[in-house]
Amino acid sequence: MLIVDQNVLDDISKGFAVPAQPQLLLNLLKLMAEPYPNTNAIADCISQDIAVSAAILKAVNSPLYGLGRTITDIKMSVKYIGIYGVVMLITNSLIKKSFDPKNCSINLEDFWRTTTDISNATVAIGKRFKQSIAMDKLSSLGLFHDCGIPVLAMKHNNYQEVVDQLALTSDLSLVKLEEQNFHVNHAILGYYVASSWRLPKDVCQIILQHHEIDYLDRLNGSPEQDLFAILKLAEHVVSLKNLDEASADWPYLEKPIISILGIKKEELPEIILQISASL
Repeated sequence: MLIVDQNVLDDISKGFAVPAQPQLLLNLLKLMAEPYPNTNAIADCISQDIAVSAAILKAVNSPLYGLGRTITDIKMSVKYIGIYGVVMLITNSLIKKSFDPKNCSINLEDFWRTTTDISNATVAIGKRFKQSIAMDKLSSLGLFHDCGIPVLAMKHNNYQEVVDQLALTSDLSLVKLEEQNFHVNHAILGYYVASSWRLPKDVCQIILQHHEIDYLDRLNGSPEQDLFAILKLAEHVVSLKNLDEASADWPYLEKPIISILGIKKEELPEIILQISASL
């Protein structure tokens, strides 16, 4: 199990260009921290940012939410999906804008396209198999789980070249390869970003551990293992869709994942096709 102590976090804050939490989120968190949060004040705060407001309305009116009616303003969004849900949608929108593509050694457009697919797949899987988990939490997990990658790629011009070595180094995982070359990995950096942006603690912890292939060795029925299983199946679905191959961790995790989600093995190919078609 990965453990990140304060020394590691201090090194990250000094050595990497980690995106700071935007002022809009800070203002919203301040309003939400009041004893009796005023939903009208929160909606007004959000509405001041036209681009963010448009992104929120687009997301809320998407088939993923299936609200059955058109949401036309931020106040309605807050009413139907709650303050926390709206804040998570804003967080998801802003993280994509926080990295400068001109100073990044990977193609950020491709990165966010893939990560958005994983986020949408995470929501779809959660809605189907673990309805008790909030969609905004699933969406944020999917979108932020690899956000340490652009942090590394902003600092190291050869990041893509190192990643390309994976095709020639089958005995190494991505995080091991990153540690060999950069002395840190994207899971730790992602945990730092997610924590800095005040994502839920369980989401931050899964981001930290999402490449631990022994995480499901002992099934305990915990919500954290549910989140982990949903994310890893989402990664697998998107890998099959985009690359026509299984995700790197899937051979180690397939059996416990289908157990956690209550999927019969013979049903899995059809389920994957259905989720992939919805992306």
